Amino acid sequence: MNTPLKLMIVEDSEDDALLVVRELRRGGYAPEFDIVETAEAMRTALEKKPWDIVISDYSLPGFDAPAALNIVMESGLDLPFIIVSGAIGEETAVETMRAGAHDYLMKGNLARLSAAVERELREAELRQEQKRTEQRLLKSEKGFRDLFDSITDLIYTQDLDGRFITVNHAMSALFGYKKDEFIGRPASDFMKPEMSPFFQSGYLEPIKTKGSHEGVTCYFSKNGDEIYIDYHSSLVEPEDGSSYISGTGRDVTEHMLSQREIKRLQNQVHQSQKMEAMGLMAGGVAHDLNNILSGIVSYPELLLMDLPEDSPLRRPIEVMRESGMRAADVVEDLLTIARGVATGKEALSLNNIVTEYLESPEYQELDKTRSFVHLNTELDPDLLNMGGSPIHIKKTLMNLVINASEAIEGRGTVTISTKNRYLDEPLKGYEDVHTGEYVMLTVSDDGSGISSGDLERIFEPFYTKKAMGRSGTGLGLAVVWNTVQDHDGYINVRNREKGAAFELYFPVIREEVVALKEQIPLENYLGHGEKILVVDDEERQREIVCGMLAKLGYTAEAVSSGEEAIEYMKENAVDLIVLDMVMSKGINGRETYQQIIKIRPGQKAVIASGYAKTKEVDIAQELGAGKYIKKPYTLEKIGVAVKKELEK
Repeated sequence: MNTPLKLMIVEDSEDDALLVVRELRRGGYAPEFDIVETAEAMRTALEKKPWDIVISDYSLPGFDAPAALNIVMESGLDLPFIIVSGAIGEETAVETMRAGAHDYLMKGNLARLSAAVERELREAELRQEQKRTEQRLLKSEKGFRDLFDSITDLIYTQDLDGRFITVNHAMSALFGYKKDEFIGRPASDFMKPEMSPFFQSGYLEPIKTKGSHEGVTCYFSKNGDEIYIDYHSSLVEPEDGSSYISGTGRDVTEHMLSQREIKRLQNQVHQSQKMEAMGLMAGGVAHDLNNILSGIVSYPELLLMDLPEDSPLRRPIEVMRESGMRAADVVEDLLTIARGVATGKEALSLNNIVTEYLESPEYQELDKTRSFVHLNTELDPDLLNMGGSPIHIKKTLMNLVINASEAIEGRGTVTISTKNRYLDEPLKGYEDVHTGEYVMLTVSDDGSGISSGDLERIFEPFYTKKAMGRSGTGLGLAVVWNTVQDHDGYINVRNREKGAAFELYFPVIREEVVALKEQIPLENYLGHGEKILVVDDEERQREIVCGMLAKLGYTAEAVSSGEEAIEYMKENAVDLIVLDMVMSKGINGRETYQQIIKIRPGQKAVIASGYAKTKEVDIAQELGAGKYIKKPYTLEKIGVAVKKELEK
């Protein structure tokens, strides 16, 4: 017998909706269904009759699954919500699941739809039963409830699968969730994914076998902040057999994070002290060493000029000279790790540095001695410029390539890559990279990677771990570290699936160097006084774009949020909008544009973002927005995009 199922389908394609219905019928269900395409239709349908489940496409014209999910949540109905999409990415799916969706499937693979529906209906029934259990407890323990919510420590109860039955006000306030949002959800829902195995074996099992468990565990709040809880959970076994878990906890986040920060700062201070000590030593001995080496290097050259080609003394003297040159390299590295030596900075292109290095005798020698290592380059043709000392940046690149090459045993590949990188928010890594515009130099290999112990010490001078592939002086990576610091840059070191990658971030400058590629003539994308509105939440970006547009002959004004842009457009007309897609406060670029075209239908716009192109960009372009520009900006990039859009 087919199981009755009251089904709401949020879908703009009747064919796709019928595919869902057909699959459920195959799975033993008899769906009674309605198809809705808009928020208004969905709200009306929710009020008309009870539903068992909602199945929604991710993207509809002017409507999407997150909006549909919000409507269900606002209604107060505990309805399972499953997304069925043809193009949803994994990252978007995970975010939607965190927001409250229960599952997602691809339209091209609906084989598990019936099983997913069965599971979610069963879970919904469990949640209802848990809520009924909670209600019985609340009715019989009104006095206890008042006390329960007045205590400042965290108090909670869970079933034997770790799902929350009750939480007190302190816990709700700390996590940022309403109490009802905890009910029926396991504690692992509020942990990082890698903590799930601990939840099963390290938390629940000891409680079931030993009767209690305590410790400190990391959770995350609704806004994504880390929370550390010092907890104690115990098994409660009433005479009626309805066993459950009762627990208390304290917020120790500040203590844990302060300890972590103290350790991180201590490590940074320790590293800086090591480098400073080495710099002082280098400055003290380099002058004397160079005086000594001048005789060892110079006199052999003079002697070789006077010796016949067949003299038996030539080879010993050449060895003396080569040894002196290697010693001179050590002194040069000693001087390089003395902070502040990278003077004489100028506008330069990392692409030029890479090209020059690959044509240098140093690389030719490396290529000869390690011919089994293939070198690959991936250079961004639109790379912005940086300010730096060419000789020190080249030395840095050379040391990284040598290090990567020596990390490979047998055949392998070293890759040098460059690209522009715009950071809307700090990047947590080996070093914390601040927000801003950068050019990135990355040298990666497919060797054995770097152990955690070595990772803490790789930039120490004379760190003698052979596996780290020193360049011959024992100072290769120390030179890299100090050079990056002298250029106000950052280093991120990470292990990949195979091998390691050194990522160097250098601040962008907009001074010109000789270009390696033919550029589009400036006169091809000059403006004629057209009025342009720049919408960006970062003041520095607004200044950059307005300055560029003014140089190109446009009249530019700027606002700092989507809300300001909407108000501006109510009173003013512009020829084009340059619209930031991701803004930290208020509505995003897509929402802003959606509101603006209601005020100014057909409004021309160019979209910009520091992130890769997203679904939100696609939606905005479907609404009428024009070209997408990836930050950081260049004069040619923004000039061509604006000109092209204005000429449509």
